[in-house]
Amino acid sequence: MESKEPLRIAMRLWAHKPLASNIRGLSAGALLCALWLSLMAVPAVATPAVTEAPASASTDQVLAEMVDPKFQPINSTKALKSSEQSVVRVLVVYRGFGGVPLDAVGMGSGFVVAPGYIVTNFHVVEAPPEASSAEIYIVPHKDTGAGYQQVELVKSWTEGDLALLKAPSLKVAPLKLYLTPQKNQRIIAMGYPGVTDRLLKRGGTELLVPADAYVTQGSIALFASTNPDGGRVDTLFHTAPVNPGNSGGPLLDECGQVVGVNTWSAASSLSDSGDFDVPAGQYVATHVSALNTFLSSAGITPQIQGEACYAKSEDEISKDDALTKALAAAAEAQRQRLEQAKKAEAASALMDQLQLAALVVLSVLVLVLIVVHIRREREHKEKAAPTAYAPEPDTTPESADAKPLHLKTTPAKVRIKHPFPWGWTLLGVLVVILAMVFVVRDSGLWARHNAKKAAAETASEGLVRLACEVDKSASPRPLSGAGPTEFEFEASRACVNNRTPYERQADGSLLRFTVSDSEPFAAKLELSKDGLRFKRSDYRLSPEAHQAYVSQRTALGTLRCASPDNTGQQAALKDNLQKVRTLAQSYLTAQPETQTVWRCHKTEAAKAVN
Repeated sequence: MESKEPLRIAMRLWAHKPLASNIRGLSAGALLCALWLSLMAVPAVATPAVTEAPASASTDQVLAEMVDPKFQPINSTKALKSSEQSVVRVLVVYRGFGGVPLDAVGMGSGFVVAPGYIVTNFHVVEAPPEASSAEIYIVPHKDTGAGYQQVELVKSWTEGDLALLKAPSLKVAPLKLYLTPQKNQRIIAMGYPGVTDRLLKRGGTELLVPADAYVTQGSIALFASTNPDGGRVDTLFHTAPVNPGNSGGPLLDECGQVVGVNTWSAASSLSDSGDFDVPAGQYVATHVSALNTFLSSAGITPQIQGEACYAKSEDEISKDDALTKALAAAAEAQRQRLEQAKKAEAASALMDQLQLAALVVLSVLVLVLIVVHIRREREHKEKAAPTAYAPEPDTTPESADAKPLHLKTTPAKVRIKHPFPWGWTLLGVLVVILAMVFVVRDSGLWARHNAKKAAAETASEGLVRLACEVDKSASPRPLSGAGPTEFEFEASRACVNNRTPYERQADGSLLRFTVSDSEPFAAKLELSKDGLRFKRSDYRLSPEAHQAYVSQRTALGTLRCASPDNTGQQAALKDNLQKVRTLAQSYLTAQPETQTVWRCHKTEAAKAVN
């Protein structure tokens, strides 16, 4: 009977016309609210699963964002190939008295410094005492499509050993001058050495056929203010081998810009046994600043490059491009993952709000039903009925003289007037409050609030020293030989031992990736936001993947903690840490081979290192 009582009361309430109308109206309104909230919640939950992400930026766009064009290297392979076309062979035919050609022929190299003007060494075009005149010819590079032609000597500088030739019909681009070369800078010598012609069996009129220039490499070894002849001329010593015939040819940097004019080389010497020559390896060029002074005195204005160039070979650029594209692809994948995570987080936040709204509606509905029930009970009670707490009626028999007032055919049914149901009301309110606490605690609102609070507490932490022990229960596959460790941790800079930077994540935790140079292993290091939990996950790589990973990681350089007051350094470090993370995530795709967890506690305050 007791189990049917609530159902019976509900049916009676529903059957009561005035009250039923109110209850049905309230119930319909509550159901409509609940239905509307459900319809709002369904697309919010379904959005991450069924909605495609918007078209993402292309890899080229990501590359453009990652790489500053100002710091893009010049392709030295292409630059030097282009500069080589401005290098010419210089031939001098000497004539004796009476115009008879002499057997000796002067040979050297030169290069275009301005439209129609060529520079070479003066000793290349200087006529010997036995010659009464000299005819100077140039043979352009074979890729220019031009043939040999006679040129005119317009100016010479004996002390600086420089000569300026005029070739009006030569249509070849001039070389630029870079006036401030540096010691140890890589350089390239170009020209037409005679020994190469002898080895290739070229002579006579074959020397008038355009050919490739001979190229050697080295570096700048020394600067001097005098030349080997004793003249007060700025020179530079270098290690790019040159031979007779290279005289007058350009000494170039990796961008194909002139830094000197090859002029001298030290004579070789016999070995101790006297069997073969030992080259001294001393090569001297007239400094580009002296060349610029000479050209200015001749009224020639060359093209000057004011900034140092940054160049790499085509092979180096290809490797860098492959690394950059890999980083860009990883960055794009990470961007898409973050975008999906943001969508999921937004959907979760919307669901939190809908849950709270639904809870409010249901709570109001419960309270309304309680109020309606109380009102109904109070309106339908017997006004004259005694309450449960009223005194019992007087049962003393009346006297015999008393006259009966009225005889009732049916005895009145006595009803008990119930008190206000405070207990049920409080119970309903308590249920609503407990439900709200339960929903809010399990929702993302509670987690986000606690995360922000914990992050704020962590940010206020200074430099502390932590001692850590391996947590065997949390380390199912611990690293072999893992034991206790200690380190200094500065939360504000995300820095360990004042040198090793970690990347701070959105939840406040810290992340770092490492790779072994010798063993095919890479590691992911995670530090909780309070520094009291340290986790290391080690991944085994294939030999090919390990080699590629090490090569690409080395290209990013060594990372150190940024100074707390240097915002530029901090921004650069943040960018580099992001590149390291995206690179690592493209390789660490399998399950880790070992996972080790340390539990840490503060031992003593550490002193900050400025």
